Amino acid sequence: MGAALPFISIGLSVLGAVTTAIGAGQQAKAEQSAANHQAQVARNNAIIAERAAKDALAKGAIEERRQRIRTAQEIGSQRARAAARGVEVDTGSARELNIDTAGLGELDALTVRSNALRESLGFETRAGDFTSEAELALATGRNARQAGKVSAVGSLITGATTVATKWKTF
Repeated sequence: MGAALPFISIGLSVLGAVTTAIGAGQQAKAEQSAANHQAQVARNNAIIAERAAKDALAKGAIEERRQRIRTAQEIGSQRARAAARGVEVDTGSARELNIDTAGLGELDALTVRSNALRESLGFETRAGDFTSEAELALATGRNARQAGKVSAVGSLITGATTVATKWKTF
């Protein structure tokens, strides 16, 4: 039994080094898998944000048209009220009132457009952030995988050194 002890010790050192190397490789794979998952979630969030940006523009365009319709209706109502009172609607203060209403209505429509553009830009910025987050997660995964390989090789080198030292000693 005494003669077998050095070989058992050496065998356990080899087994320990191999097990540590395998563990480092498996941990690296798990970290890379988790990073890939995070990247996919970020890419999905980017797609959602891009769709929200398009939706904000579409809603803004609809609301802008509605605002112009409301303005036209208001001008029509003003003209009808003025005509009902016997006022000439295409001259003087009645005309000026219509011009002012049209100008303010257009300003409101352009404000709606501007707000929609800003909202869309916010979503596009978020989409860009999510895309960057996805790239970072992928890089983190690649780095984890590389670090795992280095750790595995380091474990094997350390194990080989231990085995060589024991071999020399025995």
